[in-house]
Amino acid sequence: MSLTGRVRELRADERSRWVTMVVAILVGLVAAALHWTGLFLGGALVGLAAVTRRRALLAGLGFGVLVWVVFLATLLASGDLWQYLAMGEIAVVSLAIPVATATFAALVRWLL
Repeated sequence: MSLTGRVRELRADERSRWVTMVVAILVGLVAAALHWTGLFLGGALVGLAAVTRRRALLAGLGFGVLVWVVFLATLLASGDLWQYLAMGEIAVVSLAIPVATATFAALVRWLL
């Protein structure tokens, strides 16, 4: 069976799709913690696990927001959150980058 057929099988079964989505999120978070290209990997994986193209974009958007929230949580834990928020425009750009990157990467769903 081809890769496309396997991906379609995963999407067809609801339980497999949810397990695949959770694994994609975890792999993406670990990859994003190691290198910024993990944002592309995570966005693409959650996009591939989604049933429809619209849900793929929403999953990519959600993954990008999740990465940013995890980043904020690490800043809060280290005590640097308020200094980060005081940077103004740089903080806004750091929100836009993971959200836009992961959403863009979820467009891989259009290929399969």
